[in-house]
Amino acid sequence: MSEIRVDAIKTRAGAVPKASDVGLNVTGSVLQVLSTTKTDTFSSSSTSYTDVTGLSLAITPSSTSSKILVICHLGAVSNNNHYSGFRLVRDSTSIGIGTGGGTYNDSFSFYSGTSTAEFYPMSMQFLDSPSTTSETTYKLQFKTSGAVNSHVNKRYDDSTFGTASTFTVMEIAG
Repeated sequence: MSEIRVDAIKTRAGAVPKASDVGLNVTGSVLQVLSTTKTDTFSSSSTSYTDVTGLSLAITPSSTSSKILVICHLGAVSNNNHYSGFRLVRDSTSIGIGTGGGTYNDSFSFYSGTSTAEFYPMSMQFLDSPSTTSETTYKLQFKTSGAVNSHVNKRYDDSTFGTASTFTVMEIAG
């Protein structure tokens, strides 16, 4: 069996080669995957967008042409006769939002609870083009329509029902 050992591989220009320099960065390939699972609960009565703790990831794209696929699954969302608007944020910029107008037009997704007993799973995904090779943070935020708590991973005012939520980012070669 043959074996090759080297201390370093450089391009002709002396730089560290990228995956595309050796034919590994094929458009559409998954280059990296980061994921986190939130098993605790989160509650907020804020009428301004608030970060959902534990549903945030930082990724450093390897190329400016890379796409980032963001996938979020909330195990349960609940509130008591109020609305909750959810949005995805890249660093400090909302992404994947509507333009229809109104109070929640800056939301990626929307939940309307009509009783304390309701809680539903919610999923969202978005293919982003950040056009950078700098570290980029993706996170989920939400706000509520009134001064009553909205919840992630639990039923309103009931600690006997709990779920888990996941947040995943994938770099896709562009």
